[in-house]
Amino acid sequence: MDNHGLPSRLFADREEPAGDRVNQYFKLNTIRVVLRALQPEELEQIRPVFGKLLEMYAKPVFSGKLTHFLLTRQLDVVRRHEIWVVFAGKPFRFSLREFGIVTGLNCRPLPPLDQSLVKCPPGVTPYWFTLFGGEEFVTAEMLQAKLRRPRALTSELRVKYACLLLVDGLLCRRSFNMKIPKEHVEMIRSLDVFLNYPWGRYSFDMTMQCIKSRAVNQLAQATVAIQGFIHALQLVFVEAVPEVLDAVGDATDPESGGEELFPVISLKLDKVWDLDVQEEVQVLPIIPANEEGDAVDEGLADCSWSDEVGDPSVEFMLRQLEDGVVFKRDMFVGGFRGLAAPAQPPARVVKKGKRKCIAKLLPTEMSNGEASSSKKLKMRSQRTKLACGDPNSKLLAAVSSQIRAGLKESQSTVYANLCIDIKEMELRLQQSFKQNVFSVVSEYLAAKDTVNTVIGDVGSGGGLPENHINQAPVQPQPLVSDPYPPKASTPTLQGENGSSTAAEIADKSSGSDTVVEFSEQLPDSAAEADSSSDKFKLLISHLVPTMEFSVGEGLVLKDKDVLNIPIIIPPDSPQVMDSCVLVMRDSLFNNVDPASDPRAEFMRSNFPGSLAVVYSKFKKTSRKELFDFDPEVLDAVIDRSKLNGREWITHIDCLYFPFNIDKNRWIAVMVNLRNHVLTVFDPNADACRGSRLKPQLDFICEMFPYFVRKVGLNDLMSSFSLEPLAFNRDTSVVQASVRSNTGILSLLFIEAHALGGLEKVYQVNESAIRPRAEALAVELYEHCCGELGAD
Repeated sequence: MDNHGLPSRLFADREEPAGDRVNQYFKLNTIRVVLRALQPEELEQIRPVFGKLLEMYAKPVFSGKLTHFLLTRQLDVVRRHEIWVVFAGKPFRFSLREFGIVTGLNCRPLPPLDQSLVKCPPGVTPYWFTLFGGEEFVTAEMLQAKLRRPRALTSELRVKYACLLLVDGLLCRRSFNMKIPKEHVEMIRSLDVFLNYPWGRYSFDMTMQCIKSRAVNQLAQATVAIQGFIHALQLVFVEAVPEVLDAVGDATDPESGGEELFPVISLKLDKVWDLDVQEEVQVLPIIPANEEGDAVDEGLADCSWSDEVGDPSVEFMLRQLEDGVVFKRDMFVGGFRGLAAPAQPPARVVKKGKRKCIAKLLPTEMSNGEASSSKKLKMRSQRTKLACGDPNSKLLAAVSSQIRAGLKESQSTVYANLCIDIKEMELRLQQSFKQNVFSVVSEYLAAKDTVNTVIGDVGSGGGLPENHINQAPVQPQPLVSDPYPPKASTPTLQGENGSSTAAEIADKSSGSDTVVEFSEQLPDSAAEADSSSDKFKLLISHLVPTMEFSVGEGLVLKDKDVLNIPIIIPPDSPQVMDSCVLVMRDSLFNNVDPASDPRAEFMRSNFPGSLAVVYSKFKKTSRKELFDFDPEVLDAVIDRSKLNGREWITHIDCLYFPFNIDKNRWIAVMVNLRNHVLTVFDPNADACRGSRLKPQLDFICEMFPYFVRKVGLNDLMSSFSLEPLAFNRDTSVVQASVRSNTGILSLLFIEAHALGGLEKVYQVNESAIRPRAEALAVELYEHCCGELGAD
């Protein structure tokens, strides 16, 4: 019979390498952990999807040596998604269909996955923190440890942990220390979506791609590693060769001494090898599908691949099978020969005192009694032979050339990394130079304004600018301890139409050493000044030079600071920002409706600064739970809680505070105590990438949990998780058109989230900056001096 159309072997018959094993990354005792952990009703919940997988523990255990035996007896086929293995001279197929039959998994085509199912949408807490809390990463072994204490878990957690363990710890495992993908955790937010996903095709594709990627010389090695669920190949082999079941050993478990509820069933490999040489052994080329239920049929309804290629040799073999041809061993020819290199004897270990060295094996004729000089001569002659006539010298030359090529490539890599580091250093120096220039210019302008003020005072003789000489003289104002200055001593700054103009505001401010930064934000016309609220205009009429405002907590502002709030909250002047935070906190939480308690608290910008100054000392502390934080900061938090009767976690879920980045812009930071997450609302996201921003806030993420425990106002705070806070950056908020707006925008983000969550934050826009800033300036004045316009 003509058999030239049949596929050839990878290795010639009886020339296959005698490999040791296949290294797999999964462990079948994962199934035992799930069976022990779940209650009967919970098992029934996942049985429609993973039922046959759970029953797999009652079948023969995985054998790495048997799997290596099967992989080295492959036929050389072109098809991408199937392999054919020859046993006892007869072929059988391992494809997606067979994988689905033995595992019972859903093998339908992979659907176009909605990104909202695998990626947390903006503003929603990642499901990772719901399942695992503050764990930075979770492995299959960690899941097994959690499931070994099932009583400590809720029923929902047990089921979801078990599903993740079966998928990422058994079916789709890529390495020994593989981390559970966060996409799978987000998908299991909806258990139905997770269970309906075709995990069978997903796992088989991973396994088959790994098998196809292994070259012949890799299969010829003693061991070869395969990702995915390679155990399915052994299960197909057991189904295709029914007589293998006669080689099943006793049901034993070496760990439990045979008392295990789920015993391990092994195969006697010697009997399998004996079956391979018997031509009368029955082998099913394509195993039949089990007709146990509609679920299997539905999962195997479409096992096709859109990128599959044709293979004439496989099609010819299938036609031969349809014609009833009985295959024999000599019908499959070809294949590589002699690739199994003979094993080298182990090196001889020579003991010399306390040291041990591995001696090279010398020729057998060299005895221990020979003179050392003759031994050296013979060693040199051996080296000469290796260099001249030994065929191994070619191999050594090839290895040395590869080493030189690798060194050359590594040199280029080091050079590229060095260039990148130099470029980053250059950019940092350039940025630092710009900041230094900016500070020098600001000091120069301040000095210039001071000189102009002195000259104006000397020239006018009255201490007022020339355009206000005819106005009533201004009496010096005391501190806000006398909050109600007489109206007769208050100048009125008005333009021709009765409103304050930008020039007049600047003239008034120059009399008190005011430096208005980002001058492009000042109103450049009287019409723009008319847009100010009536109260803010009244505020301008009440503000005079030399006024000071004692806001509280040691914060004192000048009149120019209050006047500049609608224009800019200076990044290099945290007193203005902290004053706004205190005023906003008092107006928000003192007047809030008890029925709509925001469960939030505002912190000053000096709070992260108090952590930053001791961070280096904190890192060096071995027992960080005993670290001593600044007593003043601890007392401030405790006193605040006693004052308003609100404790963290018990009454407060979120903490907000502004944060100064590089002394040139503000961001809003929220710490969610319940979810263990630090979120940044960045109004100027283009200024810094998230990868560059996170290191600047890592000290908060690491130190804050210990700070919470140190405060310890209640049991929840005393048992707060010490895992670092997860970092999240929200760039979906409105972006500032100019950097001077980042201060007030950060305050608006904080206020909006405290009152209405992310929905309110996303509604903030730049059109609300000026009105809210003017209202905040008025609130600050009234906080210190009483209501504007009151008699």
